[in-house]
Amino acid sequence: MVLMNSFLKKLRHISIGSAMADMALLLLVFFMASTSTEPPKGVSVELPKAVTVGAEQESLFITISREGDLYFEGKKIAIGDFQDNLAMRQSEKDKVVSITADRNLEYRIVGDVLKVLREQDFLNIVFMSETRKEYTLR
Repeated sequence: MVLMNSFLKKLRHISIGSAMADMALLLLVFFMASTSTEPPKGVSVELPKAVTVGAEQESLFITISREGDLYFEGKKIAIGDFQDNLAMRQSEKDKVVSITADRNLEYRIVGDVLKVLREQDFLNIVFMSETRKEYTLR
């Protein structure tokens, strides 16, 4: 009995909570390393090549030139008249607003146009850009 008491006194206190956290981390790492995200490969299949084309939608078109001139639906318009024009077209606020702006244009000008669109609740906005050469299909 004396031998048992001296043995128990020498044991250190072990926190089970930290050991469980270590085990949980090890299990997480194991499952992340052993799980594959690729679909199973049964038969080799050659996939068709396709070109993605945007859906034909009615859009409102805005163009901003390098000089900051604003064109709405192809007509030159002042920013104040643009706001009035949008106010009269509230029934069309679910349409996509397509903005084409010169790449060297000051962002402040684009920001002013976006502010007017946000104030009039025209929130479905896309920016037009050129496609990058590395993304084109061969």
